[in-house]
Amino acid sequence: MNAAFPRFFYIGGRWLNSYQVLLCVGIYVGSLTTAAFAQHSGLSPLKVGLASAMCALAGLLGARFYHVLIHADHYLRPSSPSLLWDRKRGGWSVFGALITFVPATVAAALLIGVPLVDTWDVMSSGVLAGGFWVRMGCLFNGCCGGRATQRWFGVRLHDTHGVKKRRVPVQYLEMAWWLIGGAIFLWAWPLRLAPGSYALAVLAWYGAGRCCLEPMREHVDVVFGRVRINQLVAALLALGCGGALLIRTLVG
Repeated sequence: MNAAFPRFFYIGGRWLNSYQVLLCVGIYVGSLTTAAFAQHSGLSPLKVGLASAMCALAGLLGARFYHVLIHADHYLRPSSPSLLWDRKRGGWSVFGALITFVPATVAAALLIGVPLVDTWDVMSSGVLAGGFWVRMGCLFNGCCGGRATQRWFGVRLHDTHGVKKRRVPVQYLEMAWWLIGGAIFLWAWPLRLAPGSYALAVLAWYGAGRCCLEPMREHVDVVFGRVRINQLVAALLALGCGGALLIRTLVG
């Protein structure tokens, strides 16, 4: 594979994968955003910001685990055990990140002495801010792209093999979804909703958006021959967190 922009950035004399670079940017921006909201809430920005960064790194483990689990038939072949650790081939999932991110936040909250629901609320601001940059990494890298289309809304985009064609601009749409969510979050933050409401809202927001956008992708993860697993998880996330938010609002 020839290293070339936009799939690779030339930094410090080396070609680096754009997704990995922007993933780091997303974690950095998300951690700073979390620290800013923590300070606004009277919490230690240093402690909460560092905890956010550590939880994000822990989330990478879950993201990889989920991907490998979904594609177990490929990764667990006798001839391909080394693929489990081959980062150059990609293979991450935002949904899988929750597997390790959530337990990590519980440990972090106990360690820094901050109520768990308050930790979740301020970290949800970082999730919104960081998610935009992570999906931008997908745009540059060409992964998670949309299906080919000749409709007016199609945008000429490349995939991970460098093949360019008019596609449904899924990455752009999801980036816009993150930005809209961030704007709503900024508007709602001064309202001082019940603790935990912001975290539930962010998860429900992402789940709803991903559920709608998933069928537009060129490649979707399918299990049992027909189930679009990511769309199913997104729908459950939206319904579960949205329902919990409604109950929390009514009870609170």
